[in-house]
Amino acid sequence: MAEPESADSGSGAVGAAGAESTLPRGAVVGPFSGPRAAWGEHLERAAALHGAVNWELYDDRGEAETARQIAEAVVAEGRHTLVIGHFNSAGARAALPVYRAGGLPVLLPLATTPDLLADSAGTVLRWCPDDRAQATDLLTAVGAAGHTRIAVTHDGTAYGEGLARLVRDAWHVAASGPRSGLPAGPVVSDGSGPATGAVPGVGPLASGAGGVRPPAPVPDIVPEPGADAAALAALVVCGTHGGAARVGREWREAGFGGELYFTDDCAVDEFSELLGDANRGAARVARMRGGPETHVMAAFDAATRALTEDPERTGRILLAAVRAHADRAFTATGEPVEGSVGWDFVPVPVPSRAPSQAGGHRGRAYDVIVVGAGVVGAATAAVLARQGARVALVAPMDGRRDHATAWSGGLVRAFEPDPYLRGLALRSHQLAWGPAALVPGPYGFVPTGSLVLCGDPDLEQAEKGVAELNGAGVPAELLAPGALRERFPGLAVDGVTAAVWEPEGGYADPPRTARVYRDRALAHGARLLPARVRELVAPPGADRVRVLLEPGGPVEALAVVLAAGSGTGAIAGHRLSGSDAGRTKSIRYGFFHHPDTAGLPTVVDMVTGVWGRPQVTGEAAGGYMAGRPVDEWDVPAGGDDTLTDEHVAYIRQGAAARWPWLADPATRFLGGRQGVDLYTPHSLPHLGRERSDSRIVLATGWSGAGFKTAPAAAELAASEAMDILSGA
Repeated sequence: MAEPESADSGSGAVGAAGAESTLPRGAVVGPFSGPRAAWGEHLERAAALHGAVNWELYDDRGEAETARQIAEAVVAEGRHTLVIGHFNSAGARAALPVYRAGGLPVLLPLATTPDLLADSAGTVLRWCPDDRAQATDLLTAVGAAGHTRIAVTHDGTAYGEGLARLVRDAWHVAASGPRSGLPAGPVVSDGSGPATGAVPGVGPLASGAGGVRPPAPVPDIVPEPGADAAALAALVVCGTHGGAARVGREWREAGFGGELYFTDDCAVDEFSELLGDANRGAARVARMRGGPETHVMAAFDAATRALTEDPERTGRILLAAVRAHADRAFTATGEPVEGSVGWDFVPVPVPSRAPSQAGGHRGRAYDVIVVGAGVVGAATAAVLARQGARVALVAPMDGRRDHATAWSGGLVRAFEPDPYLRGLALRSHQLAWGPAALVPGPYGFVPTGSLVLCGDPDLEQAEKGVAELNGAGVPAELLAPGALRERFPGLAVDGVTAAVWEPEGGYADPPRTARVYRDRALAHGARLLPARVRELVAPPGADRVRVLLEPGGPVEALAVVLAAGSGTGAIAGHRLSGSDAGRTKSIRYGFFHHPDTAGLPTVVDMVTGVWGRPQVTGEAAGGYMAGRPVDEWDVPAGGDDTLTDEHVAYIRQGAAARWPWLADPATRFLGGRQGVDLYTPHSLPHLGRERSDSRIVLATGWSGAGFKTAPAAAELAASEAMDILSGA
C-alpha cells in the first residue's frame, strides 16, 4: 500500500498545517447531500476556485434545524470571519439571528425568500433577486407569451405553497391596475395534481401595476378546480425541483398539453432528467439572471478579495470591504439595488437519459461518510479528503463532549505489550508523535519520557518491544527496578520486574489533536454534517450505504467508516450493533500536587493498572495526573470535569502503592475528569471491514488505547474505504 500523503507525518505535514492555519477562514453552509445537493455544488465549486481563503464546508442538507445548529456551532467556535451560503431560505431565516448575535457577516448568494434581511441590522448581503420579483417577472413572461388561461399549483411543500401564494399576490397587484375590474386571479392548488389547479378566466390583456401584463382571458368558461386540465394554456408549478418534476409529470399524464413554467429551484442540471417525458412541448424554468453560478462566484470573489486584502478585518468593517469589492451595489439593508439582478425564463433542456425513480433523485451521495469526530474519525476523514475522496464527517454539533477523545489523558508512546497494538503505536509514532512532529507542534505534544512498568508475565513482550522500537529508530531501553528507584525517587517499584523507558514519549492534547485533524480534513474539502447516526442500512449487494440521521433525513455514501467509540452499539444496522460492540466503561483520573512529583515521567503500570503523567500547562500545571481503573460498566457515553470526594479517595487509595506521596495529607487535589470508552472482550479494536463484502469499515472499540494509535488506525481505515471505492 502506498503511503498516503494525508498521514500528516514529518515536517511536511506540519508545514502544510501551518500554511493552512495562516489563511483567512470562512464557513460555507449549504446542501452538499440530500435532495437539494445539486444547489450545493455551486457553493462547492466556488469554494474550490477561491483557495486564497480556507473555506470550510458545513452540510445543512437544506434543513432549517440543521442550519441553525451549524450557525450555533460556527459562532461558538469563533474560528471564522465570514459565512457564505444557506441556499435554503428557511435555514437562512433560522441561522441569521445566531450569526447576527455573534457578529459574523453573512453573504447569501442563493436564498430568495422576500424580507429575509428585515432584521439583519446591516450584517447580511444578499446577492440574488428575491421570490417576489420572481413572481412578478413570471407573470410578465406568461403574459408576453400570449397565454389566456393559466393555473398555479405547487408540490405540497411549505416552500412550494409560499411561492404559489406569491404568484397569486402578484396577479392581484397586476389586476388592480387600470383595469381594476379584473377577476381575483388564479386558484392555488394544494399540490395534489391537476384536479385542484384550474383557474378562472380573466379580462382582456391590459397593463397592470408595475407594467405587468396579466394573462388574457378567452371567451370560454374556464372550469373551476377539478376541471379538465387540457383546457389550460399554461401551468405554473412552484416547489422543489424533485417535487415540481413529479407535479409536472402528473399534469401531463392528466392531459395537460400547454406550456409549463417552473420556479427557480428547478434551474439545476438534473431537473430535465427528473421531468422526463413531461418535458415534451414547451417547458420553461425561472433562473436568476446570468445563472445562479454567476451570483455564487461573485459573492466568493468579493469575499476573497476583502479577506485577503486585510485578514484582520471582521464584522461590519469586513462587510463594508466586501461591498467595495462587489460587482453590484446594495441597499442599506443589504439587498441588491433594483435593476441589478432579475429573473430569466429559459427552456428546460431535453433530458439526456431516462428519468429517475418517481420520487426524484436520492440526492448526491458521498464517497465516504465517517461517523464520529473524535481523534480516530477526524484523522480518518483527513486521510480520505487528502486522497481526493468526497467525505462527510458526521458528528453532533450540540456542544456535548460525549466522545472519549474529549476526556482522554493523551498518553503517547510507541511501546504496547500486545504486538498488534504495538505495531499501531509504532506506526503512529512515525506518522505523528515522533520528533518530526516538533514540540509542542500541532498536537500540543509535551515530551516527558514514558515508562511502562512490567511484571513477570510482561517481560518477554517488553524485551521484544524494546528491540522493535530501537530497530525502527525509536529510542527505548529496559530498566531494572534499581535503576528506576535511582532515576525516579517519587515512584515505588514493588512488584515491578522491569520497565520500558522511551525518552521521546509523553502526552499530547487530545481535543486539540482532533481539531487539527478535522481542520486538515476541511481544508482538503471534507464536509461537516452535524447529526447523530441512528442506523446504517446496507443490504447485501447494495452499491451504497444509507445513513439515517437525527435530526434530518437519510444521506448516502459508497462507504462508511464507523468511528463512533462508545456510541457504536447504539447505532443499528451493522455487525456491532447492541452488545456485540463490547461494553462501555468509565475512565477516571485526578490531578494532584506534591513536591515528590518533580521529575516523574508518564507512567503506565501493567502490574497494578494505574497510570499517570505530569501536567505541564493549564489549570493543573505543576501537578501530576493519576488514574486508577474503575469497575463501572455499561455506562452511557459522556464525561465530566468534576470528581466526587469518593472518586478522589478511590484514586488516592489505589494509586498510592505506586506513588506513595498520594497518601500524604499534604498532597493537594487540583481537579479531575471522567469519561467513557468502549472496551472489547479481547481488548483489541474492531479495525477493518465488518465483512469481506461489506461497505462498512469499523474503527472502534479501543479499550482506552485509541489516542496514541489513532494516526495509524486512520491510515488503515482510510485504506479500507478507498479499496471499497476502487472495487477491490
